Amino acid sequence: MENKDDELEKILKELKEEKKSDFSLQVEDAAGKAEDSLPENKEEAPLKPEITEEPINTIDAEIEADLKEAAQEAAEEEKATAAEEAAPLPFEVVNSNEEEYAEEDIDMPKNNKKVVIIVAAVVVIIAIAVGVYFAFFNKPAEEPTTVPPETTTQETTTEAPVVIMNPLTGSTDFNAEAVGKRPVAVVVENAAAARPQYNMDTPDIIVEGEVEGGITRMLWLYADMTALPDQVGPVRSARPPFVKFSEFFDSIFIHYGESHSKGSYTGADDVIASDGVDNINGMSISSCFKRTSDKVSPHNAALIGGNLVDAINNQGYRTDINDSDFSILSFNQSASKLSDTACSKITLKFSSRTDSHTFTYNADTDKYSNSGDYGQLVEFTNIIVMQVNTQYVVKENYKGSGNSETYCDYNYTSGTGKVASNGTVVDFNWENTGGVLKFTNAATGEALALNPGRSYLALASANNGSSITTE
Repeated sequence: MENKDDELEKILKELKEEKKSDFSLQVEDAAGKAEDSLPENKEEAPLKPEITEEPINTIDAEIEADLKEAAQEAAEEEKATAAEEAAPLPFEVVNSNEEEYAEEDIDMPKNNKKVVIIVAAVVVIIAIAVGVYFAFFNKPAEEPTTVPPETTTQETTTEAPVVIMNPLTGSTDFNAEAVGKRPVAVVVENAAAARPQYNMDTPDIIVEGEVEGGITRMLWLYADMTALPDQVGPVRSARPPFVKFSEFFDSIFIHYGESHSKGSYTGADDVIASDGVDNINGMSISSCFKRTSDKVSPHNAALIGGNLVDAINNQGYRTDINDSDFSILSFNQSASKLSDTACSKITLKFSSRTDSHTFTYNADTDKYSNSGDYGQLVEFTNIIVMQVNTQYVVKENYKGSGNSETYCDYNYTSGTGKVASNGTVVDFNWENTGGVLKFTNAATGEALALNPGRSYLALASANNGSSITTE
C-alpha cells in the first residue's frame, strides 16, 4: 500500500508540475498575442498587463487542495478494494484458468477507478486553471470613478447701471450715441426784428451777452448735434466773446457772417483763424441754411438742423470731445435747494447800456420763466449770471460809412456770480483755467452743483454798470 501511495503521490506531483508549466505557457502565449496586436506606435499603445505572482500562487493553492482531496478519495477507494479482496467470492472457481481470468476481471475495475479518479482530478484542475485564466485576463474594465466637478461659489456683484447723462443739462434721457461727441454752438440774433426766435425751447444752454450798440446776442449750445430742430435762429454774425465762450465747451461754432478786424479792434474772423476754431459759416457754406419768409433779411437766416451733421462731416472736423478742452458742469441727481436763501424772482441788467431781463420762479413747474422780452414764453431750470469784466472797443469808419461802431469785449479771467434754481439762490466763483471754466460754491468752495435741466447764462459787465437783484 505504501508503494502504491508513493506511486500515486509521484503521479500527482508530476501532473501538478505539468499543469503549472501548461498554465505558464498559456499565459505567455496570451501575452504574446496581446503584444502582436499592439499598434505600431508604441507611444500610443496600451500597456501590457502586468503578470504578478499572486494569480499563480492562488492556482497552486487550489491545485494542491484538489490533489489532496483526490489522494484522500483514492486512499479510501484503495481501502475499500482491499476489503473486497479479503471477502469470500460469491461463486466457485472451476479451474485455474477461470480463476486467473476471474482475478484479472476483479483487478480491472480497481485500476479503472484509479484512472477515472486521476482523470477527474486533472479535468477539475484544468477547469480551475482555465477559469482563473479567463477571470484574470477577461476581467471587465473597472468603470472610471466619476469625480463630481468642483463647484465654486462666486459672489454675485450687481454693477451700478450705466447712467447716460447730457453733459450740459445733467438730464439722463440723453442719446447714447452722442456721449463723448462735441457740442455745437449757434449764434442767434436777439434784435426786435428777429423775435420770436425759432425753437428757443430746444437748446441745452442759452448764453446771452452784449455785443454793440446796447443790444444783446445769444449763443445756443446743443450737446447732441444730431438732435437739432428743423429751424434754429435766426442765425447772425460772430463776435469774439461768443467764439471764445464756445471754446470753453470744445464746440463746433455755427454762425452766419463775422465781424472783421480793423484798427484797434480784433474781429471774430481773426479770433477764429488764430484759435483754429472749427466753424460753419453760412456765408460760405449754404447747404445747412435757408432764408425764411416770415422775417425780412438779414433777420431770417435759419439753420436747417437736419443738414448740420453732413456739413460738419464734409468739412472733416473732429467730432469727438477733447476732454482737456471741455468745461465740466456738476449736477444734483434731482432738483434740490441750492441754499437756504429763497429766490422767487431774479432780475439782471447786462450793463448800463442794455435793457434788463426778469425771470420768475414757478413752483408748479420748478422753472424760472420770462414771457415778454423774447416775444414768447421761455423757461429754464437754472438762471446763471456771470459777472465778467468788459471793455468797449471803437471801430472807426464802420463798413465805410464814416461812422464808428463800439463793440463790447469780455475778458474771461475770473469773477463772481449768482445762480437761481429750485426757488433758491447761491453765490459762486468762477475762473478760466487753461481754457476751461470752473464754477465753485462761494460758501463751501466745492464744485457748484446745478439742478438737472436747461440753463440760461447771462454775461453781465462787472465793471460797466451791470446789476443782479433777487426777491
